[in-house]
Amino acid sequence: MNGWGGKREGAGRPKIDNQERKQRQFRLTDEECELLRAFQQILKYGDKQAAIDFVNQHKS
Repeated sequence: MNGWGGKREGAGRPKIDNQERKQRQFRLTDEECELLRAFQQILKYGDKQAAIDFVNQHKS
C-alpha cells in the first residue's frame, strides 16, 4: 500500500461478532426517543437475551 489515502489497516471501531452495524433512521416523538435510547443501552451494554425475550413477549 502506498501512502496516498484510503482506509488505514486496523482503523475504526472493531466489529462485534463479525457483524456490520448499519445505520437506520425513523421519526420519533421526544418521549419515544428517550424510551428507545434506554432500550438501546440495555441491548448494547446490558443483557441482550433479556431484551430479545422482552421483544418476543410483547410483539403485537
